[in-house]
Amino acid sequence: MPKKKPVVPNYEEMTLEQLCNRVTTMATPFEDVAEFIENRTYSLCVEGHFDQAMGMLTDLSFFFETMPDKNDENCRDLADVYILIGEVNQYVNLFKESLAWFRKAAVVSDMYSIPYHNLATSFIALGEIPDAVKSLEQEIILEPGNYYSFLRLADLYEQQGHNEKEEECLKQLLVRDPENIQALHKLIRHYEELQPDLDVMLLRKRILAISKRFNEIEMVIKAYHFVKSNHLTEALKFVEARMEENPAMSVLHLLKAFVFGEMHQFTRKKQELAGFKRLCQGKTEYMKNKLEEFEHVFGKKAVVRLGKILIVAN
Repeated sequence: MPKKKPVVPNYEEMTLEQLCNRVTTMATPFEDVAEFIENRTYSLCVEGHFDQAMGMLTDLSFFFETMPDKNDENCRDLADVYILIGEVNQYVNLFKESLAWFRKAAVVSDMYSIPYHNLATSFIALGEIPDAVKSLEQEIILEPGNYYSFLRLADLYEQQGHNEKEEECLKQLLVRDPENIQALHKLIRHYEELQPDLDVMLLRKRILAISKRFNEIEMVIKAYHFVKSNHLTEALKFVEARMEENPAMSVLHLLKAFVFGEMHQFTRKKQELAGFKRLCQGKTEYMKNKLEEFEHVFGKKAVVRLGKILIVAN
């Protein structure tokens, strides 16, 4: 007689309670169902059953807390459950309540960087910037490869007026990632504001020499530095090449419109703004969001000029 194949559980069809029971009865390792548990938890919260979801996750955490002879993997599983509880609290804007769960996760798995990243998010939401800074500093010690956290920390240093720390943070990131366009841009802005006599041309040339697949903010930054270098034709070529790759990216029409404005080709500028408006489906809120992203790099004056043509209230 041929052996029967073992029945593979269909985790996608299971409720949160059933998934948690699989773990607490040791029928399934937590890591095998962690993603399904997370998905079911958020689904319950969307349906208005936050307390019910929290009750089941708290019971799951108790299972790991009371487990005898926990090994490192068990401690990481417990930390992940604490993190999920904290993140769900963030999801429903209970940022203060989330702090205790992230702190517990940091204690049970003390070399884990994620709890500190999430602590920073909650502290920022609560306006507790010094604590957010400490959390990000600890995260970077544990996980220096998270480049986004360097940028976030540099922004917080800038908010606090810690200019030397901001500069050092950006330089540390550029040692690890020399082609980080956002870090180069922030460093240029830092020098332009605080040391206006310093020549930033070499840093700007580093940005313009970078060739890779750019994300949206990197495209905006590189186009900005083409314009600042008065390389308008190169800026136009760069944007047009990106439009061929990303025809649905509305912000590229804003960039092209701005360059045409600098070139005094106002008819073509209006045509690009019409294209931008079309891609935004004429929705004012969506256009505002894109204009705010554009303003973050190009500044308020540039956005006001474009916004007036679009008849968007700024």
